[in-house]
Amino acid sequence: MQRLWPFYGRIVMNAHLLHFKDQLTDDFQFKFIRHKGLKFQQSLHMHDYIQIAYVVRGVGNHHFLDKTLTVGKGDLFIIPPLKAHSINTIDGKELEFVLLDFMPAFLGDHLRPFSRSVFHHVTQFEKSGTSSEWLQPWLHISQDKQLLVEQLLQDIQEEIEEREEGYEFSVQINVVKLLILIDREFRKTDRQRHQAACQKPQYQQFQDVIRHIHENYGQDIPLEKGAYIANMTPAYFSHLFKKATGQTFVEYLHEVRIERAKELIRLGVHTMTQICFQVGFRHLSHFIRTFKKRTGLTPTEYKKSVMNN
Repeated sequence: MQRLWPFYGRIVMNAHLLHFKDQLTDDFQFKFIRHKGLKFQQSLHMHDYIQIAYVVRGVGNHHFLDKTLTVGKGDLFIIPPLKAHSINTIDGKELEFVLLDFMPAFLGDHLRPFSRSVFHHVTQFEKSGTSSEWLQPWLHISQDKQLLVEQLLQDIQEEIEEREEGYEFSVQINVVKLLILIDREFRKTDRQRHQAACQKPQYQQFQDVIRHIHENYGQDIPLEKGAYIANMTPAYFSHLFKKATGQTFVEYLHEVRIERAKELIRLGVHTMTQICFQVGFRHLSHFIRTFKKRTGLTPTEYKKSVMNN
């Protein structure tokens, strides 16, 4: 049997396997699904095809790579074959999302240019064996590009529904356009991270520490842990880290946690106490003080300002 995809992962035994041939109603090797509502519950499953999911509006939970992420408008994720995942609504919260299902052969050679960019994140996960948030095939589409993504998805849906002559080719073109847009968004995100890392020459030697903070901000990360990763004594590490980044280790850690807290507040799903613990603070009072110190607002004041905009 020809191997159509380069990163088949380990099979999760309790996940139901969906076969693409069972999802089709005709010979067209593509499926478009749009769901909108307050209730959508999937059991853990995987499939032998590629799936691209895009959140049009609302919020929900996406379980993938042993993590459950709260996703909202503009979030897009790519599910490769044989990776267990599930999408579920959150009680009382509406969710609208679109799914594009297809086999790699559907795009033929058009898929090849994206094997080192869009799908590079997935292959890197396979090689590293870690569930790094930076390596997940997950992307937040910037606000200025969301309308373009949604127009492409609308065009695909209309072609599928109307099925005028040549609709198959039109769908392929629009999917390739979508992959080009995703590719450019991935590259833009990578460039921004690279630019941030290269602002100061010394910053590079702390990349493993920075990566650890971004991947584990919800856990306790003492300065000694950072020093251990950098292979330095705590005092020397503390001195060089501030010299390289302009912030102390704790200040940088708090910055990452508060930025993530702001994202969760904007989603409007969790209580402040839940957000406090989710981003790594152990006391609500400490979370509130730190949030106000870095933003000038308490978490509640920040939430009100977001809702009023």
